[in-house]
Amino acid sequence: MALASSGYEYDAWLASSCLPAAAMRDVLNHYGNAEACFLAFKDNDPFFKENVSIRFRSILEQNGTERSLQSFLRSIKKHSVKTITIGDPLYPSSLKEIDDPPAILFYQGNPECLNKRSLAMIGSRAASYSGQKAARKLAESLSRRGICIVSGMACGIDTAAHEGCLEGGSPTVAVTGCGLDRVYPAENLPLRNRILENGGLILSEYAPGEKPAGWHFPVRNRIITGLSGATILMEAKVRSGSMTSVQHTLDQGKDVFVYPGDPLSEQFSGNHQLLREGGIYFTCAEDILEDMHWLDNPRAVRQNSGCSSDFKPSNPEEKDVIDALKRENLSFEQLVSITGINPSALMSTLTMLQIKGAIEALPGKQYQIRH
Repeated sequence: MALASSGYEYDAWLASSCLPAAAMRDVLNHYGNAEACFLAFKDNDPFFKENVSIRFRSILEQNGTERSLQSFLRSIKKHSVKTITIGDPLYPSSLKEIDDPPAILFYQGNPECLNKRSLAMIGSRAASYSGQKAARKLAESLSRRGICIVSGMACGIDTAAHEGCLEGGSPTVAVTGCGLDRVYPAENLPLRNRILENGGLILSEYAPGEKPAGWHFPVRNRIITGLSGATILMEAKVRSGSMTSVQHTLDQGKDVFVYPGDPLSEQFSGNHQLLREGGIYFTCAEDILEDMHWLDNPRAVRQNSGCSSDFKPSNPEEKDVIDALKRENLSFEQLVSITGINPSALMSTLTMLQIKGAIEALPGKQYQIRH
């Protein structure tokens, strides 16, 4: 027995062609909606021949049978998928401003997330333990201040970013590189479920049934950065897929905040190159929020009272910094002089101590013990 139409199956039919976003926007603008596109296509409307190549028309023909449409519809209903097209009021205005906005977005979950203050968090799939820990802590801290973290639900930094955001109490948005009837990577099925259970959102421009493909991920990165006010690079090598997100961010006229990481680790070589080229160095969530003009409650200078009793420094550099700050608040330059730590290594140490919650930055770029 045929399922009752939802209209979404026609969006899936049009998107299943993987027609370039610009051409898909032209088709939708011409006909008004995907169902009208489908009817015109079946009637051999000349506009399709003039504006859609035979390669894409053949895919649309193959996927335009009653059997295929019913398959799309079953998948859409089974996985609670809905769609937003570029002409819909729900379509995020921030995406309309990028160079190549997706014509159709498939989603699961709460589309109200698209109206929140958002930051993209990106980095390596094969991230180091320290990079993942820093990403999780930073995402949690930003989330506690009402920031929605947008990432790609991949392994490594993406996973840590989503988990940290959930722990901080704000919803998170995941943009995938495949149809929403699939979870990629498969081991992130529990994470996908947590995102949806906690008021978050899963997005894709790919129709149900579309498998993950290598070329999908650099393309989807423009959506991650397009939805966000800025991008945070947590960990990347010089030659890294994360750098495509950095380029998208810069092309969109937005800032890139760069976690300094370990200056001696190749895992962070992309971070340090970007810092040399003008990426924005940060030491804590407050630095990012201040630069974004999202810091609703300005930081107050407080007197030191010693570090939390359960904090244990992980290395000599952390111990030296903590010992120096127990005496008084100090600037970065003063800490370099007192501790003798190399400036790049000190940047990394200060950032890690702030991520751990042991110290905090103050106005005027001074630091103090956090209590």
